Amino acid sequence: MKTFISEHKSLRMGFTALLAFLGGYLFDILGIYLPWMLGPLFVVMIAKIKWGQSMLWSKTLRSTGLIILGLQLGSSFTKQSLHDMTEYLPVMLFTTVVLILFTVLTGLFIGKRLKLSMSTSLLGSFPGGLSQMVILSEEMKESDETVVGFMQTLRVILVISMVPWLVTHVMAVDSEATAILTKGPFFLFDYEWNLAFLLIAALFLFIFIARKIHFPLPFLLGPLIAASLFNLMGTEAPQIPGFWLNLSQLLIGAHLGYTLKIDNPRLFRKMFAVVFVSNVLLIGFCYYLAIHFSPVLSLPANELFLSMAPGGVAEMAVTAMSVSVDVSVVTSFHLFRILFILFLVSPLVKVLDSRMSKGRGTG
Repeated sequence: MKTFISEHKSLRMGFTALLAFLGGYLFDILGIYLPWMLGPLFVVMIAKIKWGQSMLWSKTLRSTGLIILGLQLGSSFTKQSLHDMTEYLPVMLFTTVVLILFTVLTGLFIGKRLKLSMSTSLLGSFPGGLSQMVILSEEMKESDETVVGFMQTLRVILVISMVPWLVTHVMAVDSEATAILTKGPFFLFDYEWNLAFLLIAALFLFIFIARKIHFPLPFLLGPLIAASLFNLMGTEAPQIPGFWLNLSQLLIGAHLGYTLKIDNPRLFRKMFAVVFVSNVLLIGFCYYLAIHFSPVLSLPANELFLSMAPGGVAEMAVTAMSVSVDVSVVTSFHLFRILFILFLVSPLVKVLDSRMSKGRGTG
């Protein structure tokens, strides 16, 4: 039976989808936070250890989830939120620089403790996106992409597990927290068909452009930009019904669970404790900054915490939607940090890596 499934791609994908659905359904019944993202993530990740040959997940499905989520995020961008974003630029810069400095210190400590190259320890520590950091590590001679992938994987697991729980159970949350996910039609879109076709054409155009110029997260940012422009031009983008939002979380969660690598026991035992502690300290540092700087920056503490938390844009945006904080602010902070790391910090690490590589070659 196992061999039969492993030889058919459609069956392998169907088996993974079934596990993802069961995980989301189980977490939903148990009342666990963000069930349709965390359930598929953990169930698929754990199942892959035993049944990896019988499982498969397509990047197309993950991209579909990001498109749905991008549309919902873009629909939250208004002229007022755009004005607020320009006001928050100094705050974005300040929090980004502080977090990067913190991760540089912890990264250098990890590198010294585990005898890793500087580029490996830094890329493994930066909160700049798992896939982006692994791809960058593959381009650097002194960097070990396996170690970078493990460090980023553990960070993602910790952030997705801890941050939503802290926001929900420790920080003050509005009593109408889940309204944005449940209001309106459950399945059907309430939107004019002619505008829908125009929006679809626009979002695929922006996805195409983003991919051509190698912009990060094109399948999230393309729809986000398209829906934002519809709002700014006076034609409101559609609000995504609850069914589709849950489906997007399932598709993204299953992808994370399938791609996260925890199948190297030797590497896991060697690095787990140090990387675990450093990431818990990073999350704690973000929480501390959010609590103490919230009054100074005139931002709600839970909104500031989600904006700074070292998680992915999609995961933190879903959390922001579910606790009714300003999604546009949270998304803006994360996009600013990713772009800052990709276009300013990563090139510096790449230059240092090249110099170290040349130094060893001449030595």
